[in-house]
Amino acid sequence: MKPTRDTLGALVLFALCAAYGLEATRIALFPGQESEPFKPNTLPYTLALLGMGLTLLQILRTFRASGIEAAIGWRGFDWRRTAGLCGCMLAYGFLLSRLGFVAATALFLAGGFLLLGERRVLVLLLLPAGFSFAFWLMATGLLGLYLPTGRWLAAAAG
Repeated sequence: MKPTRDTLGALVLFALCAAYGLEATRIALFPGQESEPFKPNTLPYTLALLGMGLTLLQILRTFRASGIEAAIGWRGFDWRRTAGLCGCMLAYGFLLSRLGFVAATALFLAGGFLLLGERRVLVLLLLPAGFSFAFWLMATGLLGLYLPTGRWLAAAAG
């Protein structure tokens, strides 16, 4: 049987989940946490096992796929769109510390929406900006997390 893109993708995700689970074994516990029901490594273990289980189900599902779907293979994959989204992610990583969380996330989401075919200007402008700002408010205000404000904007303001 020739491997399909779904099978190969599931195998890659399985390997990533397994590596994540192995990396979770390196999380140090404070003295006395060994007997606690919920430890710092409980959630990573759960996520790794859940991810490995779901990818195994995907692998089993692809073995039962129709012959037509298996024959298409990698030819039906949209490489340009994938490369564009990877480029958006790289740009986001580069711009996050420079522009700040809200601006960089809004640009990333708008670029991703544009690549995925969204053309309505209001959706491209308002949805990413509103989501980014709302998430920033929740993360900084309610959870007390630090999200970068941006070196370029701070230099321009002061």
